[in-house]
Amino acid sequence: MGFYATQTIAAPLATPTSFTNWCKQKSNLPPQTKHTVEVLLEKAQTQNCKQANQKLTNLTSLSLNSNKISDIKPLSALTKLTSIDLGINEISDIKPLSVLTKLTSIDLDINEISDIKPLSALTNLTALSLRENQISDIKPLSALTNLTSLSLRSNQVSNIKPLSTLTNLTYLYLNSNEISDIKPLSNLTNLTILSLESNEISNVKPLSALTNLTELSLNSNKISNIKPLSSLKNLTFINIKNNAIAPKICPVKPESICQFDEL
Repeated sequence: MGFYATQTIAAPLATPTSFTNWCKQKSNLPPQTKHTVEVLLEKAQTQNCKQANQKLTNLTSLSLNSNKISDIKPLSALTKLTSIDLGINEISDIKPLSVLTKLTSIDLDINEISDIKPLSALTNLTALSLRENQISDIKPLSALTNLTSLSLRSNQVSNIKPLSTLTNLTYLYLNSNEISDIKPLSNLTNLTILSLESNEISNVKPLSALTNLTELSLNSNKISNIKPLSSLKNLTFINIKNNAIAPKICPVKPESICQFDEL
């Protein structure tokens, strides 16, 4: 009868389900995850795992702006959060946010995000900022019908059809993208501030229905005719610099509302 030596194989660490467990496993975690746990301990102002867990899991608002965070898995334990600021970090994978269904406000400005599918579960969101990422596909946003404020500034968005369902939007920032067709915006009639500067827009007719607009930025596009904007009687400011508009006649009164190129 042969003798077989038993081999001890280290079992992979189970994904922690509480912040206490993340904290207790800290020394075994990958460096990026460990760093996030350390940032959270600093926020909790204690190195005691249980005390930190008690503080952090009761938070409704959390700012982790500018912390060189790339792995946000430990945040999935903070299920009471309604507002989170993760701006200016190194985040590309936002899947851990999908379980934080109480969130109403997220700031993910200046990260490395291209896939925003995990956000589609966060239907309580009213404010979302995704400025300066690498986003081109915005289909997942179509489910977020409670949004009142959305920033997609400085991404690679060309197709904005998914925004047509977001009829509660009042603030929308789409500047510095690759947008030419703005028809999907025509039924967003609650908009008061709309920024479309630095895109590829030539036809502004779809904006004529947005009569609640007070501020409109269209500078640096390919627009020659702004007559369709004459219905926007509530405008207090239009920036239409760096276009091919002729004659330079403001379609709304007073004419000082329009910012044309300096002669």
